[in-house]
Amino acid sequence: MVQVEKRRKAMKILITCGPSFEPIDEVRRITNFSTGRLGIQLSSFFSLSGFEVICVLGSLSTVRLQNPPFKLYSFDTNDGLWNTIKGLAQEHCFKAVFHAAALCDFQVKEIVDQHGKEAMKTKIATDREYWMRIVPARKLLENFRAIFPKALLTGWKYEVSGNYETLYKKGKQQIERSGSDYCVLNGPAYGQGYGILNKQGELFHASSVENIGAFFIDKIIASS
Repeated sequence: MVQVEKRRKAMKILITCGPSFEPIDEVRRITNFSTGRLGIQLSSFFSLSGFEVICVLGSLSTVRLQNPPFKLYSFDTNDGLWNTIKGLAQEHCFKAVFHAAALCDFQVKEIVDQHGKEAMKTKIATDREYWMRIVPARKLLENFRAIFPKALLTGWKYEVSGNYETLYKKGKQQIERSGSDYCVLNGPAYGQGYGILNKQGELFHASSVENIGAFFIDKIIASS
């Protein structure tokens, strides 16, 4: 038992969670309703199971722990998370990476008023209408394999619309594009619980976050 605990303690796990935000101007921003709860629960589960865990949590997350049993970092924007992750990849050798952060899908490219005049970037005036052009943000997960070449890599796919079949297809596409090992499916399109999809197209159901963690423990150990 002692040997098992020592072996797990030598294995590092990186978890991202919570929302990012993208600035509109210096006082306004785009974000989402992610709380960070899932990632915090998963970090706690792995830490209490004997692994060394580093959690990178969105600064707007509403879930906080007083004395977390793992190392905790913070991020704001998509680029901020990417820079933090790159730094951690240089300092640590992670056996597993779970990218559960709810990142912004869009970034503000341009804001102009009805006359085509570009808005002030400090604070947009409220006495006129504006047109805001947003562009798709890059998918960070698709860059993870380059900095985590040997880690067991898992992404997330949360969908509100669609159904089980469409979500399954999107999960497979995410794995193919990113070179990840697994994709966790959840949200109204999936239903209750979580679906853990692997590269072979097999889907395993997990009824709770703890079940997700339990599923991956043997996979993490086997990958070492």
